[in-house]
Amino acid sequence: MNLQEEYSNILESEEYKEFKQNNPESYLSSVFLDNSGWQFNFYYDNKLITFYLEDSIIKTEESEIYEKKEIKELKLNDIKVSKQEAEEIINQVMDKHGNEEINKKIIILQQKEVPFWNITYITTTLNVLNVKINAISKEILEQKFENIMKFKGTQ
Repeated sequence: MNLQEEYSNILESEEYKEFKQNNPESYLSSVFLDNSGWQFNFYYDNKLITFYLEDSIIKTEESEIYEKKEIKELKLNDIKVSKQEAEEIINQVMDKHGNEEINKKIIILQQKEVPFWNITYITTTLNVLNVKINAISKEILEQKFENIMKFKGTQ
């Protein structure tokens, strides 16, 4: 199922309608893709609630936001670059780094000044490629390619 279809299913669910009725100021803040499908994060009252489909059942998870920061609304109707197009762009960037085999993909659609795809690939050689792509213009906003060992904390 694609992003828009899953989003529509969430918005039409009884679980979401009840949540929205109780939290009318809530709004979509980001979308996350994992192996089981899309997860939709809604911001309200300094919290996030995640709605996702699992075996045709709507599930939710709630979490507090501990750091006070502005979380902007993500409007899916503004998105012009599909997940597939964003992945084509990151794959072109990945090709420049040699023959790396991708072990894990993390795909997030979020909003700051503009909506953007935040895609991270972790390779079998423990390299991390992170590319942020403007979800309207296809422009690469930022890209990093580093070995995961650079993230190791100091003791």
